[in-house]
Amino acid sequence: MALALQRSLFHNFVQSMFDEGIVSDEFYQLLAMKDAIRQDYVVRAITSYCIYAQNLFSHLTDQISQPEVDYHQVDASAREFYARTSIIGAEHVKLSCAELIQACQGNDKEYCFRALYWTKNEYSKLRRKFETIVQVFYGAL
Repeated sequence: MALALQRSLFHNFVQSMFDEGIVSDEFYQLLAMKDAIRQDYVVRAITSYCIYAQNLFSHLTDQISQPEVDYHQVDASAREFYARTSIIGAEHVKLSCAELIQACQGNDKEYCFRALYWTKNEYSKLRRKFETIVQVFYGAL
């Protein structure tokens, strides 16, 4: 009974993330892989994504803070993050990351800072949701 309730709560939580536009269908596909590949696949994917994001944000902050910004490098990093974000289905982060890419293309340092701040903010919201998913997963073991 408790496991059924926990699964129902988990499903409702993920559905609310989808309804809010935080995640897309790609996230549901990721959840489906957990049964086909490994039970902890989703947790591993979330953890890997979050570690990558934290490292990337440090790198991008350093890059944009330089007196002479290498917009090509920042753009390449933002595009890689956009791709990873798309795969995991993080819609709000993907939208903010697209703004960062646009800022890089405009060679606009201030715009890059604002777009990076927005991306970090959207990522922080997502990370809190992902932390709940990981806690539910480990609670179900």
